Parts: sequence; structure tokens; C-alpha cells
Amino acid sequence: MPAGLLLEAWNFFEDLAHSVTAGPPLPSQGPVHDSAYEKVFGGDTLEPAADEEALTDEETAAVRGLLRAGLDLWEDAVRRSGAG
Repeated sequence: MPAGLLLEAWNFFEDLAHSVTAGPPLPSQGPVHDSAYEKVFGGDTLEPAADEEALTDEETAAVRGLLRAGLDLWEDAVRRSGAG
């Protein structure tokens, strides 16, 4: 997945979480999320030869958790709007 798409999804889910009053929350974000975001923003972390810029297992789990929660929030918002 291109880094730009990952950042767009991350930012979209954060914006969505601030816009809806109901639904499952995104996980609390801390230093692990911040580190992962900075690495992805740098652009090389998703390349096979990223080495020290690659996401750690903990960062990968944090990003996956955030994206899964974001998808759950999106699905809930669509259901509530009656569009689904």
C-alpha cells in the first residue's frame, strides 16, 4: 500500500471520529502511534528495503488496530445514516 493512501485513511478516520457522536471509538493514540505516523509520513517505511525505517511489530499492531477501529466506525456511521 502506498504511504500516501495509508496516511489519507488514518487522517480520514481521525476526522470521522471527531465528527460523529456515536459509534465505536478509535483507540487512544500515544508514542507508538506517533512514531509509526512519522515513519509513514517519511515515505520509505513501507518499502521492502526500509531497514531501520520499517515499522516495528508494536507500531504495525497499533496501525492495524487504528485502521480496524476506523473501519468499524465508518460502518457504524453508514448504518446510522440509513445509507447502508
